[in-house]
Amino acid sequence: MALYDLKKRPALTSKEDEGEVYYPKLISSGKITTEQLLRELSEYSTFNTGEAEGILCDLLHLVSKHVSEGYRVELGDFGVFSAKLKSTPITDPNNPRKAHIHFNGVQFSASKKFKNGTIGRLERHKDIRLPQSEDLDEEKRKQLLLGYLDKNGFINRVTYSKLTGRLKDVALKDLKEFVDQGIIRREGRGNQLYFRKAID
Repeated sequence: MALYDLKKRPALTSKEDEGEVYYPKLISSGKITTEQLLRELSEYSTFNTGEAEGILCDLLHLVSKHVSEGYRVELGDFGVFSAKLKSTPITDPNNPRKAHIHFNGVQFSASKKFKNGTIGRLERHKDIRLPQSEDLDEEKRKQLLLGYLDKNGFINRVTYSKLTGRLKDVALKDLKEFVDQGIIRREGRGNQLYFRKAID
């Protein structure tokens, strides 16, 4: 489930009947790293993480090469990659060399299947009634944690903090204690630290 909030957008004109409007803004759930994706891919396929990383590197080389040659590159059901150009103003179309024309990044057009796959459940952040820290003893926090892991596979400190109402530092202490108890295991480090069930 993804979370969103509403942000205020000022009225575009000074008409009396035109008031403020709001637009939805997705709240980031965090960052999924390449290493994490490779680990998950190895669990769902016959490739180990090294083999999967090798394929990813080869794909990067090949897609970059063909895009730089002016091709539109289709990558399975992900979509199509193509190059973008940029230049200084061109005043004489018969002599464009006077302008500075260069590559300006890559355009990605997602396929319909990929777009449909990204449609998930949404819930407004402010409408979620998070439990208060003092209302949850260790056993209740453990149940919430394991229930979340059963549905999502992994959790980080920020998500656990939102789930239980614990302050971030206290949340990390909780998670370390659950690791010591053998309930969960830690993977990654620093900003990429997350936790899985000790026995999947």
